[in-house]
Amino acid sequence: MPLFNKKFESKPIPVRQGRCNTGHPVATEDLDDFRQISLTLGSKELRFADGIWMHSSRKGDVDDMLRLNRKFRALEEENNMCNLKIEVMLDLLAEHATELNELKPKEK
Repeated sequence: MPLFNKKFESKPIPVRQGRCNTGHPVATEDLDDFRQISLTLGSKELRFADGIWMHSSRKGDVDDMLRLNRKFRALEEENNMCNLKIEVMLDLLAEHATELNELKPKEK
């Protein structure tokens, strides 16, 4: 008899043979119906799009808002990339300026 015997061993879990809801039809719903969720509260209508609720008077407003938000994000990324390129160029310019300043006194 070993000194450290495993008294509590877990039993292997049997593999599932099929779906749990056997005998019931599989739910086939069109997910496009749930992509455009709208909520009407009194005279105001809210639409859920891109993870946020937006106030809109018609469906086209939300589409325009989403298009403008995507364009805004793309322009922000482009602006960040341009700022990064400018910083790199300024660093290179400063490095070359210091190298030139070090070489000038040696030439005299």
